[in-house]
Amino acid sequence: MTKIADIIHIPERVHQGDFVLKLTAGVANPEATLRSYVVTPQLVECFDRALSLIRSAVETGTSKGSYLHGSFGSGKSHFMAVLSLLLEGNAAARSVPELSGVVAKHNRWTEGKRFLVVPYHLIGAVNLESALFGQYARHVRELHPDAPTPGFYRAEKLFEDARRLRRQMRDERFFAELGGARDEDSGWGALDAAWDAESFEAALASPPGSEERARLVGDLVDTFFSAHRELAAAGEEGFVSIDEGLVILSRHARDLGYDAVVLFLDELILWLASHAADPEFVSREGQKVAKLVEATRMDRALPIISFIARQRDLRELVGEHAPGAEQLSFADVLNWWDARFEQITLEDRNLPAIVERRLLRAKSPEAQQKLNEAFEKSARVREEVLNTLLTREGDRAMFRQVYPFSPVLIQTLVAISSLLQRERTALKLLLQILVDQRETLELGDLVPVGDLYDVIESGDEPFSQAMKIRFDQARKLYRQKLVPLLEQDHGVTLEDVEAGRAPEDKARAFRNDARLMKTLILSALAEGVEALTGLTPARLAALNHGTVRTPIPGMESQVVLTKVRNWAARVGEIKIADDARNPVISLHLVGVDTEGILENAKAFDSHGNRVQKVRELVFEMAGIKAEDSLLPPKQQVLWKGTRREFEVLFRNVRELPLDNFEPQDAEWRIVIDYPFDVGDHNPRDDVAKIQNFMQVKPPTRTLVWIPAFLTPQARDELGRLVVLDHVLAGNRLDEYGAHLSQLDRDQARVLLANQRDQVRQRVKNMLLAAYGVSNLNRDAIDSALDLDTYFYALDPGLTLQPPVGASFADALQNLFEQALRYQYPGHPDFEGEVRTAGLRTVLEVVRRAVESTDRRVEVDRRDRDEMRRIAVPLKLGRMGEAHFVLGDEWLNEFERKRAQDGLTQITVGRVREWINRPDARGLPTEVENLLIITYALQTNRSFYLHGGLVEPSLDRLPNDLELREEQLPDEQDWKIAVERAGAIFGVSVLPLRNASNVARLVDQVQDVARQHQDALGRYVEQLKRRLEEYGAADPDPDRLRTARAAHALAVALATAKRGAVVETLARAEVATSPTAMGVALKQAGALAGALSNARWELLHGDQGLAEPYAARAQAVADKVVEALKHDEHATALAGVLREAEGKMVTLLQEAARAAKEQTREPVGKPSGAEADGRVEHKGEGGGKQPHVVDPEALPPGVRAMKVRANELDELVARLREETKEAPNAWVRVQWEIVQD
Repeated sequence: MTKIADIIHIPERVHQGDFVLKLTAGVANPEATLRSYVVTPQLVECFDRALSLIRSAVETGTSKGSYLHGSFGSGKSHFMAVLSLLLEGNAAARSVPELSGVVAKHNRWTEGKRFLVVPYHLIGAVNLESALFGQYARHVRELHPDAPTPGFYRAEKLFEDARRLRRQMRDERFFAELGGARDEDSGWGALDAAWDAESFEAALASPPGSEERARLVGDLVDTFFSAHRELAAAGEEGFVSIDEGLVILSRHARDLGYDAVVLFLDELILWLASHAADPEFVSREGQKVAKLVEATRMDRALPIISFIARQRDLRELVGEHAPGAEQLSFADVLNWWDARFEQITLEDRNLPAIVERRLLRAKSPEAQQKLNEAFEKSARVREEVLNTLLTREGDRAMFRQVYPFSPVLIQTLVAISSLLQRERTALKLLLQILVDQRETLELGDLVPVGDLYDVIESGDEPFSQAMKIRFDQARKLYRQKLVPLLEQDHGVTLEDVEAGRAPEDKARAFRNDARLMKTLILSALAEGVEALTGLTPARLAALNHGTVRTPIPGMESQVVLTKVRNWAARVGEIKIADDARNPVISLHLVGVDTEGILENAKAFDSHGNRVQKVRELVFEMAGIKAEDSLLPPKQQVLWKGTRREFEVLFRNVRELPLDNFEPQDAEWRIVIDYPFDVGDHNPRDDVAKIQNFMQVKPPTRTLVWIPAFLTPQARDELGRLVVLDHVLAGNRLDEYGAHLSQLDRDQARVLLANQRDQVRQRVKNMLLAAYGVSNLNRDAIDSALDLDTYFYALDPGLTLQPPVGASFADALQNLFEQALRYQYPGHPDFEGEVRTAGLRTVLEVVRRAVESTDRRVEVDRRDRDEMRRIAVPLKLGRMGEAHFVLGDEWLNEFERKRAQDGLTQITVGRVREWINRPDARGLPTEVENLLIITYALQTNRSFYLHGGLVEPSLDRLPNDLELREEQLPDEQDWKIAVERAGAIFGVSVLPLRNASNVARLVDQVQDVARQHQDALGRYVEQLKRRLEEYGAADPDPDRLRTARAAHALAVALATAKRGAVVETLARAEVATSPTAMGVALKQAGALAGALSNARWELLHGDQGLAEPYAARAQAVADKVVEALKHDEHATALAGVLREAEGKMVTLLQEAARAAKEQTREPVGKPSGAEADGRVEHKGEGGGKQPHVVDPEALPPGVRAMKVRANELDELVARLREETKEAPNAWVRVQWEIVQD
């Protein structure tokens, strides 16, 4: 076979510097940098975004920043190196074909601009100031050797003060004091000479860190500036604050002729993360980063653009070391960054193109053709396998780029490599795999995901201490538990496999199983990675495609599941979820010896406890709720749309008394035996007990399920499960694991729980085989004690077939359904469960169909499915697209059976008997009630009990109810009654003459009549009285005749027998019109109230008024009389009365005002209180000034007069005298105070 190494270039070993680029080196060696760089379309976008950010900063004059985000190996340092070359105007970089569009786009604004690009490598820096300013100074010194030293060294401030002091003191005194007297043996040698102007200036010009500069700092501090002594004591050059230093940096760059400064901060996040154990350091230095873009001082001479390479969010790297409060505080710092830094992401999807060009280059065009053909063959797999290999982000093109790797392997590699230190990139790890498999990987093979474990396990250290512990646990688990398990399964040692001494077939099987285990380990190390999340057997096989081979394609997942279940039962760290068909598999990285715990609890494994455990598992698989009761539990199933119930008795059939075979409180009983017994007893003893019952007992509705017996090994595994469940219950593990620490016991609980879950599933699978439900795991059955059949019926007429079902519950239900089909052969097959609400819907549609002339009605859209589910299987009729047509099948069947039985009067109980003759249907009572009510509707029958009418309902229809055929009213009377019911009583019924419609009309009309008869009586009385008061010319006008007729009809209907209601309504007198009677009936109460509450004293025309008021009053009264005569629908009485009252009040007020205006003072001798109504009163000064009101100007009994205020007593006395004979009369008083 052709090896991959024959097709692509694979070196014999991996070198230290392969695929690793430091930013500073990349900028220094542009040719090598550009030669190895692969530019993808997504990277072109990134370059465009980076240049646009710089442009924005230059044009606005503001500092900006951006994260350069990408996983290890995504090329962040390489990207920054190429961007640096572009900004420097490197011709080779600007000539890269893929970047031509970006270069052309940004030529206009970059032309003539100079960018000072400063690369940084922060690993090892003491603080951010020393990193930023120290590397800036060194970089500028390399570019511009003659440039002045930037002033952000703290010593520069000291030198400025020294220059100022020198000018003040003059040279002679300044240099005399500087340094003071020197000791000849000071150790400085020539450097210890006295200072003069020349040596002083030379020291000032010396670069930071030089000896002359350091000596000058020390002498200045010792002599003049002792407050700065910490500067001289520092082991290295000190710097100003980050804010001030950036201002100095910008001015320095401006003075050198630059337009902007671009800072490339490589490994800043890595540098901070390396101090993750010191949250105070991370927080302090982290806060300085925001200063790059948001300064406290606003006097930067030119913009500073910062690019920060980042692989992971610093929150993830610091969180595990910081307490909660510090995490929150640091989170605020990071949020501050995020709000001010943009993000340019170098996506992992660039990696396939880079892998293809840098790692998987074919040796020749012919080799490339072979590689393409091998890929096409490898990619022709089942869709679910291909989807797993591609992941959500991948496609066939990506798969082709990375072949013989897969997109899912690349995704896993990126995730795993992010957990490691910086030394090895993704490319380097992939190369290591190729080198390791250089002699074995064949053309057409696909590198399994499990092979990643070896290159990761043997390489870099994990990034964090917590991850280091997890890696150590993984190595320990693999070496101490999983490898011995593989050696036991395959009969070879790992040493022999690695050395090539094992047989090839065994070595291959060993390696393939090891890949599955290693994939599980990777899933535990890289939590949250899509490719390794939710590992099912099918997914695990697909991730290692080609590792698992089966004779039948598609069975790989079953093979994997069987393997993993076997491993999980022996290694507690492997956990399999409960889903039996496609469970999720996971691995927990903890390690505690648990066998000692189980050994301490071994005594709990007994025959009785095993029986209880089997009962628990059988009931669980059957879905039976086990209750603490002496009665057998009941199980409900949905059969053909109806709920059915049976009893379950879990007993040893051999020991069961004969009476216990019979059902007690359910239609059927199912007796289930368990798959083992004591001593030499076997399943044949159970069969003998069944035969004994059938010989001495009558047939009964009982099924017996006798399983095959388990092998001794299977029973031992059942015993292990008994012990595991016992140990894990409550706090027993603390008792049996007292020799372990609390931490070890906690971990042991997890391991034992995992192991318990797997053993439990294995025992369940064994039980499925023993009970004949599954053909798998037949090796768990003792073939010497197997039976020909497992299922027996204690009714000879019923022959059971082996149940069809994928689970125990399905098999149990299938057995019961066989019994129900035998018991109820005529049961309809409803779709879904029949519920009361659905039956009510069907009954309502049936009622409407009966009332329809053609028995056909349209069904509401939401009810159509119910009609199809219930009415159609029940053979009530046909349900079309939108209409239901009521059928006669049940009607004909019941009428035929009535004729056969020779009955004229029938009961509900007799109809129920007809439903189950000749074939029992076994319908629920409510369904039978639906059929019986439908029959009654179709034959115009009503339900009676002891002579009284009973309203039928679905939930209550006693058997002793009698169905009587109703006599329908005369056709003509029915037609008139329907019309009058609507016009007079507002009752609407269908015109079809049947019992249902007649009953509905009778009930509703009588209800309305009884509601309004009293109000109609009051209305008639009030109306008659008012007509008499007014002396109407017509003593029997329309309104009164209508009211009398409506009242008479209401009384007649309210008291009529049900059978006479239609005739009474049809033949009643209609004095005026049905419409008038209907209005009178509906408004009787309101009209009676209006007549009772009206102010009739105002509404009479004879008010004793003078003209023209008397004529106007009479006109109002005449209008009232007209309203009293005409029907309500012609004239609304209440409105006329309200209007008349208003007019009369206004009229009386006008008349009173007119009378007041006519009052005058008469001339002549005044007299005392006389009958003419004049009142004598005194005027001012004692003179008599008579003032009288002419009584002829006022209505009878009304007086009006003027009285002086001091004469009121006299007036009051007269009023008292006049009211002696009517002490309870009212005296109406009006007054007005008038000043003379």
